[in-house]
Amino acid sequence: MRYVQKKEIQPPMTYPPSQRQATETGMVSSKQEQTDGFTKDFDSLIEASPTETMGQLSLVKTRDDPFGLDLKLNHTRDHVECPACRQANKALALTGAELAAMPFDDATTAWCLLRRQSARLRERTHEATLGYLNSLGKFFGRLRLVDITPGHVRAYQIARKRNILRIEGADQHPWDDPVSNSYINHEIATLGLMMKFASLWHRIKPYYSPLTVPKWSPRDVLTVEQEEALFKRLPQKPEAALAYWVAAITNNTTASGMELRGLRLKNLFLTDVIAEIYVPEDSVKNDSRPRKIALNTLARWAVMQCLKRAIRLGATDPDHYLFPFRLRRNIYDPTRPASRFFLRKSWAKLQAATGFVNLKPHDLRHQCITAMLENGVQPETVIAIAGHVGRKMLEYYSHHRKQVKYAAVMTLEAKKPPVNETAASVRNRKLG
Repeated sequence: MRYVQKKEIQPPMTYPPSQRQATETGMVSSKQEQTDGFTKDFDSLIEASPTETMGQLSLVKTRDDPFGLDLKLNHTRDHVECPACRQANKALALTGAELAAMPFDDATTAWCLLRRQSARLRERTHEATLGYLNSLGKFFGRLRLVDITPGHVRAYQIARKRNILRIEGADQHPWDDPVSNSYINHEIATLGLMMKFASLWHRIKPYYSPLTVPKWSPRDVLTVEQEEALFKRLPQKPEAALAYWVAAITNNTTASGMELRGLRLKNLFLTDVIAEIYVPEDSVKNDSRPRKIALNTLARWAVMQCLKRAIRLGATDPDHYLFPFRLRRNIYDPTRPASRFFLRKSWAKLQAATGFVNLKPHDLRHQCITAMLENGVQPETVIAIAGHVGRKMLEYYSHHRKQVKYAAVMTLEAKKPPVNETAASVRNRKLG
């Protein structure tokens, strides 16, 4: 059942300062309209926007609220002036014109609530989207969606890349850390999805150029010696124990931090002849990532240590999480998964103890894939373990180490005679 929202009169379009005066005096030429794309009357945009809203209620069998609504609201018997139905309708009956007139911060709240109505989008997708929108909000803030121009988008790219925003002559650093071009492109893509729903992205798209992203990953993996040093030093550092266990699991299974956070106790099969973990559907980004991963000796030991920790923190039910959510110091909620930052302090201790200050948890996923390929594991098997869609993603993650590349080129020398002997044989043929 779709809800239809009647159109309301919306505020007129706010033009860029360079065009405002010309628009008010009626002196905007058709050439200018074609050039800048911002002098089109906003009322016509509203007329062209669809009246039906996206989103459709569907039954989703889950213990949690699939729509992000308040399940404690009561229904009235005849559903007239019904609080529960009214809130459900509020989550669905959002038009593009309404979104366009909202300040960015308000628009993100309404749009995220609307997106949660889709049963196709996973929780991890919503989590990533919210992270992108939080970064965008530090730049766009109270600016209405309809007032965003290509110049704003380009300025955001520059400020985000430099991690500096100059306001009234002073440099500010609204973002915690600089990010890659790919991450910035993902942020702009999220902005584009929201503006597309508001029928505004077509005004930005002709002027927008994503930042260049290399087709190969520049990320380096640890050498064999560095990898051995990393895991030899850590057992003596109890303050980095959690990071050590997670590092050992990822380095031997390819399971990323996001996937590990979604593990429940019922997803562990540690007493089987071949120990395994099951990465469930609700902890991954796409349909190719749910999978069972066999555990070698070190990975099984590390998972067992994490299980003991979870039990100490109150995880006793099969549906409880392996990494419970931290409410406050020494107080945990095992019914909720750990936050995205649950490893931050422990990982900082790991970096300080080992000297690998640039090592990130996700780097060890690369490390594991690289090691398996170097050891002759078939690509199809690596794809099954890592949960990749195909070889293209596998190539992105795999990085053969220098020793392997050197050994490969050294095999060429074994098939060739020494240089001086080759030169002598050529000279003898010429003389003969």
